[in-house]
Amino acid sequence: MSEARIRFFGNHARAFHDDSRLINVEGAVRAGKTTLCLVKILALCQTYPGISGLIGRFSDGDTHRLLKPMWRTVCALAGVTLTWNAEEGYDELSNGSRVYITGLKAQDATSRYAKFRGLTLAFFYIDQAEEMPHDVWMELNLRLSQAGYPHMGLISPQTVGESDWIAEEFPHDSPLKPGRAYYALSMHDNGHNLPPHYISETEAAHPPGTPIHTTLVLGRRGARIIGDPVYGAALNGSHLGAFVRARHEVDCAYDPRVPVEAALDFGKHHPCALFRQVSPTGQTRYLGGVMGMHMHIDPFLSEVLRYHALWFPSPPATAWCCDPAGMTNPIGVDMPALLLKHGIVARHVESSNSPLVRLSCIEHIASRMRARDLAGQEAFLVAKEARWLRISEHGATAFRMLTDGCESGYVWNKHTVSVGNKQVRVPLKDGWYEHAQNCLEYLEANFGYQPPVPTASASQVYRPILRGEMSWAG
Repeated sequence: MSEARIRFFGNHARAFHDDSRLINVEGAVRAGKTTLCLVKILALCQTYPGISGLIGRFSDGDTHRLLKPMWRTVCALAGVTLTWNAEEGYDELSNGSRVYITGLKAQDATSRYAKFRGLTLAFFYIDQAEEMPHDVWMELNLRLSQAGYPHMGLISPQTVGESDWIAEEFPHDSPLKPGRAYYALSMHDNGHNLPPHYISETEAAHPPGTPIHTTLVLGRRGARIIGDPVYGAALNGSHLGAFVRARHEVDCAYDPRVPVEAALDFGKHHPCALFRQVSPTGQTRYLGGVMGMHMHIDPFLSEVLRYHALWFPSPPATAWCCDPAGMTNPIGVDMPALLLKHGIVARHVESSNSPLVRLSCIEHIASRMRARDLAGQEAFLVAKEARWLRISEHGATAFRMLTDGCESGYVWNKHTVSVGNKQVRVPLKDGWYEHAQNCLEYLEANFGYQPPVPTASASQVYRPILRGEMSWAG
């Protein structure tokens, strides 16, 4: 397939020459995704005369205002003449190839797929595909049916979150389905086309280790910041926030002399477990965590206990706490019995999920992030070690759920709730970062952060011998 007078290098070249049926070119801002995909579409049209396809974004307005001019520019640079058919809405090349240009969003729900149903296509390209609902994507795939031509569905979303449908259709940490390809483009991949100092200035504003650097510079999946972080710095820079990754994420070795405290959040799709230790000086160290991907509770608990034994061998004790959901109110599962089957006896605070208790826990946790322990060290630490995992049927992959959530993933809901005629702000239930954060709150609600006090036996209790006028009190 020709490159239409534009040359690509590295990841761009590999994506350009890939002829998989479904291709996801995902990545950072200013990574050259749209140009790459449009040139790829033009090359298809030039290589296979008479081929028919569709390009667009989800909305009509963005399609005609943003994507169509870029398509026309790419064709002009390649010296390709286009003829616009206004009645049927397509550009036609001199060799008979047709490119329909339309947004996918229908006017009403009863005609949800009307914009492309009835079209027989060999290819489609959807820019900013994260705006497109999953069912529209699935329906669009069925349009790839033009006989005698290769079929290709191409999308170029901005870096998506781990829970997005695109991440499930094109996972980065498990094998792709046959006929699919996933490319993650970084800003550096397109550096030769960007203004001088653009990348260095962007990295200075969003240095390595921050979620924005991961997603918008490196083009890797991670925390998506939509809202004001509960613990992290405000997006508008108005305050620094209680949690600072550079200060709070450090090496934290497991201390076999100190009990382990563990929290469980049962979740709807992503159950989660969090482990911590509280030192004799009051330093709270969050040592690791496990999140399940679409796992049932029973096998998830088996994996949690396996990692607990691997990471924290022979602790003096392990104290468990958990989500109150299902412990006393029926949810179809006898949760205490299920936990007991795995040897877990967990305590819970019945009101843990109430807005006021949750807000109180958040305030206490934020205070700890700003505090020092009795030795003058940071009172709140998150382990830098690789004890943070996301697990599924495909295995385990690293996922720094707590650090990313504290820094930016766990955000305030823009809507408040009414409690006793008072408006109370609540965190957003995002179905992702909330689970590790809820574990953090359950640990706070059940155990606080005071160092464990050893229980002395009766023979060890010190009873002073009193003499004089008060000797009768002894």
